[in-house]
Amino acid sequence: MILQPGDQVPDVSALSDDGKQVQLSAWRGQPVVLFFFPNAAATHCQMQARRFQGLIEEFESLNVQLLGISVDSRAQHTTFRGMCKLSFPLLADTDYRLSEQFGVLTETDDGAVKYARRVTFLIDPQGRVLERWDDVNPNTNAGEVLAALQVHQAQS
Repeated sequence: MILQPGDQVPDVSALSDDGKQVQLSAWRGQPVVLFFFPNAAATHCQMQARRFQGLIEEFESLNVQLLGISVDSRAQHTTFRGMCKLSFPLLADTDYRLSEQFGVLTETDDGAVKYARRVTFLIDPQGRVLERWDDVNPNTNAGEVLAALQVHQAQS
């Protein structure tokens, strides 16, 4: 399954980096930005997360919940959070369920390593995909998402 604009987001749960089980439906009633990233140790993933953090006040002023997701462990996310000074939750998709349900799970050519492709979703307050960004540029993705969100909110 590959979630596209207009699709209802499955109500799945994952473990956040602080050890809490998180249901995506917990944020129904407000917009959510889910950004999948391949690896917390990678420079581009850190850049992308820092760009979202740099715009956190703008996202919060629009009542948006940011969530970063990768197949990395909670411990890797804890290190990543500290390194990037993040204030939003990171979800550890170690069983690949979220990545599979959103259609972003991939693997290396030899099949030895599975990871989430860099894909970002903007989800509306009713839990439907408003926008999907594939082949994301980690340097500009946060600004693109914020601009799209502002357009959507101005139209509603």
